Amino acid sequence: MILRKLSLVIAVGMAVGAGASAAWADDAGQRIFRIPGTNYDVALGEVAQQPSAVLGQPLLSAIAVWLSAEFGLSTIQRYPEIAIVPSDVIIGLRYRGLLPPTAQDMAANAAMARLQMNDTLAIYSDREQTIYLAEGWSGGTAAGLSILVHEMVHHFQNVLGVKHECPQEREKLAYKAQDRWLSLFGHSLETDFELDGFSLLAKTGCFN
Repeated sequence: MILRKLSLVIAVGMAVGAGASAAWADDAGQRIFRIPGTNYDVALGEVAQQPSAVLGQPLLSAIAVWLSAEFGLSTIQRYPEIAIVPSDVIIGLRYRGLLPPTAQDMAANAAMARLQMNDTLAIYSDREQTIYLAEGWSGGTAAGLSILVHEMVHHFQNVLGVKHECPQEREKLAYKAQDRWLSLFGHSLETDFELDGFSLLAKTGCFN
């Protein structure tokens, strides 16, 4: 299987600052938002764009600057690679090494995983420093961009060597950043992904 990868190396030169994103409409009816603390605008709307036209250095630079400013994270010198893959590939990456050894149990768990759509939209590989996004991902929605923000947090955690008590704990900041990003557009994890406080606790708590 061929993965369409976009190698992205950082050379950020954007102004950092606080403030809410401004919004206006262009001639095509798209809503244009300025990412706070940057000079980068995102266009949300019905006009279809290829992922390769969206997932460029300017967008990832803006997200990185925003994350650093919002959460006090150190700057990073290299972005992850991006791969657009089928959902089944993301499922395989997520559950690799975690499924039981028998074929019957593996099939049952894989089927269950396919029902967990919120968990099959993307995944970050620490070893490969790559964000895998599911085919059909769109940078034309606040929800779609928030998925990229979530995985960018994991890249920060990886390259900065942030340690966590358990694997679930590393999700706390990722979901916090994703929710704060969504709030820029009047959305939330609960409205866009049906993730309430109890659901987030289950995903981010250490229960061992």
